[in-house]
This record gives sequence, C-alpha cells and structure tokens, in this order.
Amino acid sequence: MSRYIPKLWPPNRKWLQWGGTLIAAILLIRLMARLNWANAWENFKTLPLSLLLLAFLMYTIGMLANVLRWHILLRTAQIDIPFRETVKIVYLGAFISNYLPSTIGGDTVRFLSLLRFTSRRAVAFASVVLDRLVNLTAMLTILPLSIATLAPLYPFSIQISGVVAPVIAVSGISEDYRGRLKSVPATAVRWISTGKKTFKIWFQSPRGLVRAFVVSWISIIVKFVALWLVAIGLGIPVALYQVMGVTAITYLITLLPISVNGYGLRELAIVAIYTMLGATVEQATSLALIT
Repeated sequence: MSRYIPKLWPPNRKWLQWGGTLIAAILLIRLMARLNWANAWENFKTLPLSLLLLAFLMYTIGMLANVLRWHILLRTAQIDIPFRETVKIVYLGAFISNYLPSTIGGDTVRFLSLLRFTSRRAVAFASVVLDRLVNLTAMLTILPLSIATLAPLYPFSIQISGVVAPVIAVSGISEDYRGRLKSVPATAVRWISTGKKTFKIWFQSPRGLVRAFVVSWISIIVKFVALWLVAIGLGIPVALYQVMGVTAITYLITLLPISVNGYGLRELAIVAIYTMLGATVEQATSLALIT
C-alpha cells in the first residue's frame, strides 16, 4: 500500500508521511494511556480467547463487506478497479479516520486514491458520498429496535435528553454545520451543483444500489453479532436485538459534531445505556474499551 502514498503528495514532501505516522502514534499512545488497565484486565480475563477471536473475525468480515459495498458502487459507475486495490484504499481510509482527528480525512484519502483509476472526479467524489449514505440508510433501518430497547427505559431517556439537549444547544450544531458548509472546497461544491446527473449513474442501475444496500446490511449485522458475543462473554444480560438497538443509537450519537471522531461520546453512551440494561459499570466499560 505504501508505494501508492507518494502519489498523493509530491515526492520531495515525503516527510509529510512520517509526520502523519508520528501524529497517529502519539494519538494512539495517548488513547491507550487513558485506559483503566486494572479494570479492563479483570473483565478481559473473563472472555474466552476463542470467543474473542471469533468476534475479531466477524469484525474483519464486516470490514471486507464495507469494501465490497463501495466496490459494487464503483463497478456500477463503470470505474474499473481491481478488488484488491479497493481493499487497500478502504483500509488506508479507515486507518486515517480512526487514528487522525478527522472523520472526513479518510474519505478524502479514498477520493484522492481513486483518482489513480479514473479521471471522472465528480463520479469518484459521488461514489464516496453515496457509500456513506448507503451505510447510513442501512443503520437507520435498525432504529425501530432502538426504540424497542430504549422504550422500557423511558424515565432514563428523559434524564439523558435533559443532559444532551443543553450540550447540543451550547455546541451550536446549526452554526457549526454552517461553518462546515462554508469550508467545503469550491471545487466540491461545483461538482455537486453541476453534477446532479452524476448520481443518475447509480439510480439508472438500481440493481447495483440494492446489492450495495444488502451488503451494507451484512456488514453491520456481523458487527452486531460480534459485539453481542463480547457482551455475553462479559456476562452482560442482553439480547441481540438490544445490542443492535444500542449500537444504532451510539452510531448516530458519534455523528454529532460535538467531539472529534465521537471520542468519548460513544463510550459514555455505551456505559450509560448498558448499565440501565443490567450491566455493571465495570462490564459496560470493558465492553466499550474492548470493542
């Protein structure tokens, strides 16, 4: 994969790669240093190794399903790219998104990397956007399970809303989004405004969209099962549908622009909701950290 990175930056600026690697390493070390290792280790020891490996395998399958989803969209748009190259690009983008302070950086890397295989910039940009939307749509279909899971916790939901609402108000989400829109590169705006017909490529081939949606559903289902296995292994008394409902909610919470990459928000939501579902604080914290 590394042999493709110089094409994203001028060869004489290779030091940028080392700078990015250093930043990623510092952020990772900082994240690990904040863990409560004693608490995590005690809960981690209760997990059978076979179950942990199975969960990891299922997460990997989910990741490869994400690759397949985007690959289907690319091939539907007649962008000829080998599957192994799609794997490299998606994994590179995922690494950037997870370890650098930006959820957009990974998509930018995917877009720039894709330009090696097509000169149609508008289509390349649209494929990344559509890939995000398909995954979001699949996650939104889980919301009925979220309602079924949280409905018995109605008083707790009121407490959460009483805390979250002021935070959202203070953070000025609408203003933040206006600021983000203003910062969108003019070229991207031009591609969107003048390239509405670009998305017709996929809508004229609904079979590709349906396949992408089905694959997206598979990717999130296997991750749900993996998380459920870890929860059961930790002794948390939850059903699969509850894990699905909680995960959908925590996913949407991380989309709120009130923290970088959703760091802290996801963990707080997991601990808060799972403790209301019967888990101990130690169990819920371990689940958040392990997953």
